[in-house]
Parts: sequence; structure tokens; C-alpha cells
Amino acid sequence: MIRSLKSLRSLRVAGFLARKAIMRANIGVTLLTVFILILVALNLLFTPGLLNGVITSANNKLISTYTSHLVIEAGGLKEQNFKINHVSDLMQEIESINGVVAATARNTIGANIKYKDNTDQERQVNCIVDAIMPDREEKVFDINRSMIEGSYLDERDRDQILLGMQIAGADDNSVELYIRSLRHVHVGDKVTVTYSNGFQKQYTVKGIFHTAFIQSDVQAHISELEYESIVRGAHDSATEVHVRLDDNANPNEIIKRIAMFDNSVDFQTWEQNAGIVNSMTTSFQILNQILDVVNALVAGVTIFIVTYVDVINKRRQIGIQRAIGIKNLAIMFSYLIRALCYVAVGLIGARLLFEYAVMPFEAGHPFIFPFGPVYLAMDNAQLVHTAVLLLVVSLVAAFIPVWLTIRIKILDAIWG
Repeated sequence: MIRSLKSLRSLRVAGFLARKAIMRANIGVTLLTVFILILVALNLLFTPGLLNGVITSANNKLISTYTSHLVIEAGGLKEQNFKINHVSDLMQEIESINGVVAATARNTIGANIKYKDNTDQERQVNCIVDAIMPDREEKVFDINRSMIEGSYLDERDRDQILLGMQIAGADDNSVELYIRSLRHVHVGDKVTVTYSNGFQKQYTVKGIFHTAFIQSDVQAHISELEYESIVRGAHDSATEVHVRLDDNANPNEIIKRIAMFDNSVDFQTWEQNAGIVNSMTTSFQILNQILDVVNALVAGVTIFIVTYVDVINKRRQIGIQRAIGIKNLAIMFSYLIRALCYVAVGLIGARLLFEYAVMPFEAGHPFIFPFGPVYLAMDNAQLVHTAVLLLVVSLVAAFIPVWLTIRIKILDAIWG
């Protein structure tokens, strides 16, 4: 009980000393210290914010143009020809499940696409051709909103094909795979497609899409009706079914429900197809850890220097305080409290600047990545991480010079 009262008394004395020290401190030094801590906190918030923005943007592109939330495939050995049969019934059952927005079936087939330009120079590209159901496709994917030339497919389209930008080229040499593309293909041009089953046909390019997601833009699309004229026995079957879910839907529960309708299929969630995003995330996390160390050192050095200079200049004053009975614990706590005040002001300032200045500015001038614009995202967990990191580093940096000073004998401190 007595020890608790002494500790409480020391804290009160420490608070009094810290308040007086802050009020009497050099205003320029105080503002500079807070300014540096604001910059450090902004750095700690910016990189994770950019990382979250990159991950969110990449995941959205992956889901909206390539995989959807859930991919259903034939169970290989369980299904002859690796096809899902009676797919119209399966999609109807899937869409009856709560949490499912829409489902669409696709048939995929390998193909070689050739194009002869005005100079009679022939170019060719090997790719995957997806046979799609346009009306359903628009409810699951956003590719129809990414047309840069021409228009999207209709259900009854025959002899027409959609090409991804990485295949067509469209005379845009800024395209990542332009050198391997057909380069000069535009809407209305004729291309010759040779499918993996040996069937060959000439198509008119109806549209060119550019989703800014390379995996999607290296594909071509034809209508399901056209596909049925190429592959025998393709009616009411599919290579895969893509399912779009509500934001709050539980994929595992929906997978269980679908498996009750057809237990011969395999499932993949979009996370299982996010290899490129995961690789990018790992690289950013390593970079973020390096910056965390650098920023922690900057914050620690700043607090250490401010505290060290202050205790050196006030060594005699500290000696007198100890001589008149002020406990070492109270003196030490006073410097720690002052460091906490600096950090608190720096964190609040950084938080306000990041949310109301940096993020709005970046929203108007977003970073452009290969898969489109990226916007900074606020992460509450990162805010807590930044606060804890700065508080710990600042307390350690303030503790060291004060601890070294109070170890000096009282008379030595007073007389220098």
C-alpha cells in the first residue's frame, strides 16, 4: 500500500515536471521534433496504405475479369472429356443459393490466331479462346465495360470474335506484350483461328477489350453458340463455371451447398488463383519491414537527441531536484511523459494529414500500375502498429540518456 502511494506520488510529480518542461521548452525545437515525428508517422502509414491499395486493386481485377469469386471445374477422372454436363441445371441451382449473385459457364479451347496485315506480313499468336454466354457473362465479369474498340458479343453472334489487347496489339506499342501480339489488328479486321481440335475458321474482330490485367487480356472470346458449331457434343456442357458472390457471402458454405447438387466437380476460390498478387504482396511486405526499421531509427534518434541535449543542459537542475528529495523515478517518468506527448501529437498530426490531405490528393492523381490505378487505403491495424512502434522506440530513446544522467552522483551532477 505504501509503495503504491509512493508510486502514485512519483507519477504526479513526474506529470508536473513534464508539464512545466513542455511549457518552458524552446518552441522551435518542439515544433521541429513534432514535425519530424509527423513525417516518420506518415512514412509508416504511406507504404502499408499503398500496399493495401495495390492488393485491393489487383484482387478486384482478378475477380472481376479473370476468376470471379468461385471457379467450378469438372472433377477430371470423374467426368468424361473433363466437362461439366447439364450445366444449365447446375447454374440454376447455384443461383438459387443465398449469397450468390450470378453464375456463368465457359468452355475453353486452345487456338492459334493468324493475321495478315496490309504489307502481307503474317503474324500469329497462341492463346486460349473462351466460349462465353454474353448475357450471363455481364453479370459475373466486367469485361464488357473494358471495350476500347467495337462492342461486346451478343448471344447469337457467329463468325465474330473478341480479342484481348495483349493479342490484338491495336498499334499501341505501350502494351506489355506488344512485340508478341498481332500488333495491327483493329475492329473489322479478319483473323484466322485454328483450334486445338484442328478446326480452322476466319473471324471478324467485333471488339477489343483492355482490362489492364494481363491474364485476362491474353484471351479471346467467342459466343457459346459459335463454340457448339466447332466442337461436337458441346451443348449444355462447360469446362468451368464462374460464380459471383455477395461481399458478405461465405465461400465455404456455398461450396458445401453446390457439392450437394453435384459432387463430381472441383472448386477453386479466387484466393487460390491469386499467385501473382501474392508474389507482389510478399515483395511489398519486405519493403515495408525495411522502411519500418529506417523510420523507427529516425524517430528514436530524434527523441534521443532532444532528450540528451535537454538532460545535458539541465544536469545541474536534475542534481538539485534529486538533492531536495525528488525521486529518480519521478525525474525519469517526466522525460518519458514528455516523449509520449511528442509522439501523441505527431501521430494525431500524421493521421489527420494522411486522411484529409494525402489520400484525397492521391485519389485525384492515383498511382498507375500494370493492372490499373491504385488508391491509398486506410488500415486501422496499421494505425495501431505505427502508434505502438513509435511509442516503444520513443520511450527507449528517452529512457537511455535520462538513465545515464541519474546514475551520476548528486554532488557531481550539481557541480558538473
